[in-house]
Amino acid sequence: MPKRDLEGPIHRSIFSWLQVALPAGCIVHHSANEGVRGGKRGMIDGARRKAMGQVAGWPDITILAPSGAFFIEVKAEGGRLSPSQKELHDRMRALGFEVGVARSIDDAREMLDEWGVCHSDGSTEIPMRGIVT
Repeated sequence: MPKRDLEGPIHRSIFSWLQVALPAGCIVHHSANEGVRGGKRGMIDGARRKAMGQVAGWPDITILAPSGAFFIEVKAEGGRLSPSQKELHDRMRALGFEVGVARSIDDAREMLDEWGVCHSDGSTEIPMRGIVT
């Protein structure tokens, strides 16, 4: 199974949890930053997105909260950051932003706690989809 297929259920679970756990008014956004098509068409798609401002390595999930902007990269167990992700995440941290890698809802919860982002447990309200640990 391709890596992306393993990340999808984890991503959806984390995203669903964030939507119910974060206080009202917070914004949770997924940045579709990967190619869909391969070959020449995929290269054309990539060039168009880059020309429109898409940044290579941008984290999967952006959280806008009263206390600031926070970023989560979702990875399946064993998945690693690409060189462009590592470089961009380091640049974002140098600007004062919080960026982390989550492989589960528990990872996302721990990051929010570490970053001081207010949230509820939300565990009884989550529409569970995919892998949840």
